Amino acid sequence: MKLNTTYFGEIDIEDSEIINFDDGMPGFEHLSKFIIIREEELVIDYLQCIEEDITFPIINPFLINKEYEFKIPDNTIKKLDIEKQEDVLIYTIVIIPENIKEMRTNLQGPIVINTKSKKGKQLILDERYPLRYMIFEKVGE
Repeated sequence: MKLNTTYFGEIDIEDSEIINFDDGMPGFEHLSKFIIIREEELVIDYLQCIEEDITFPIINPFLINKEYEFKIPDNTIKKLDIEKQEDVLIYTIVIIPENIKEMRTNLQGPIVINTKSKKGKQLILDERYPLRYMIFEKVGE
């Protein structure tokens, strides 16, 4: 299938690449089909919707916060058909403002993806982690 995107132009995608978010994403509940576009040279990847031209920059939060941890709720494990930890990818959405030094990510809203079942869900954690985790302030700590 061909997909026209604002940021990546026309891209070819396979059905096997599509990740289903049955509940959508908070604020975008009507959108349920996404693909991950990987940037090999960067630590930021992209979650591209295939139903509308909406793209979320995403990052592996463990690369920027070594103490980041949370338990995936049992109901999410069941909903995403998670059997093995190695089948799970965790991302958080990144905000990239004009001043790159103000780049931040939302550690309260991790995205959990089962790479085997191709199912995903964004969780909302308690307030232990900030909504606006400033990436460049924390690099090197």
